Amino acid sequence: MAHDDKPRPSLARELIDLVWKPLLWAVPFALFFGTLYGGSAGSYWSAFRISVVFSYSIRVCITLACWALLPRVRAAQRDRTRDWMPEAAVFTGASLAGSMLAVLVVDRFVAQGFVGGGRTWIVSGLFSLVFTVLIGGLAYARVFYRQALDRAVQIERMRAELAHAEVRVLRAQINPHFLFNTLNAIASLIPDEPRVAEDVVTRLADQFRYALASAERDHQRLGDELAFLRDFLAIERVRVGERLRVIEAVEPGLEHALVPSLLLQPLLENAVRYAVAERAEGGTIRIEARTAGGSLEVVIADDGPGFVPGSPPRGHGVGLESVRERLRLAGPGHAFALHTAPGDGTRVVLTLPLLHAAATTR
Repeated sequence: MAHDDKPRPSLARELIDLVWKPLLWAVPFALFFGTLYGGSAGSYWSAFRISVVFSYSIRVCITLACWALLPRVRAAQRDRTRDWMPEAAVFTGASLAGSMLAVLVVDRFVAQGFVGGGRTWIVSGLFSLVFTVLIGGLAYARVFYRQALDRAVQIERMRAELAHAEVRVLRAQINPHFLFNTLNAIASLIPDEPRVAEDVVTRLADQFRYALASAERDHQRLGDELAFLRDFLAIERVRVGERLRVIEAVEPGLEHALVPSLLLQPLLENAVRYAVAERAEGGTIRIEARTAGGSLEVVIADDGPGFVPGSPPRGHGVGLESVRERLRLAGPGHAFALHTAPGDGTRVVLTLPLLHAAATTR
């Protein structure tokens, strides 16, 4: 809407404004016309009295139009994208009507003979129109500016809500493959190794307990995320055996650094799937965490077959894209870098703001 959406002032406030504001409005007009017609004390006093009459007359007409006519005009509007145009017409018409009323009052009570003919009516109407357009334009510019700021705030709020919704959707993509593979492993273990199957079920429950708790938080301690990844790898090792080799290189003191919750698991799942599970000789996965230029740098690397960047193999892109998108939504200070080539393994480097949490246990 083009009009101001603030609540309409009370009748008492309108009456108070009706008393003092026109007196202030009359001052600049009196200075203008008093200077125009001689610049003497008498011309300024005469111009002030006439300006007061015009100011009160126009203000009364505009106030009556706001209370009696404007609500009906707004209610009858169909095109809400141009609702400022009927309002502007109402204000302009009320201003001209007030100006004509002022001419009659001045001629009758303030300066007899003020109406010297049709020219006086035309000049008064034109001056009224010019100042109405000027003052009304400033008022509408203020309203439009405030509405533009309000819309910008609303858009940013909507973008933030959308980003959170997208993060929740991306998180939901993390677990399906892992759950499917783990359930298959449990089913195969039950006949011959029930104790191992029971251990896997317990670890799986711990995994989902942590995942559910993390869903309520945007960030977790790096130490907790690494513990979660170790449980994940222990389950995967039951499935792929000693073909899965893991090297950790975590800089001391980073256990309390904050990282986006469940951010690393899809990368690790990809590495297990493509660098280890699909190769008879298995593979090595390296997990690194270090400080770099005031930021936290986390690396998930493998010595697998790699791939051509931009052309991921079947299913490979889901985990990578979920992490890339989460970092994009997280804003400045978050970065994603992928290094890979056929036969040269895959290395993902995550750059995050270096934030620390209070020392807690998982």
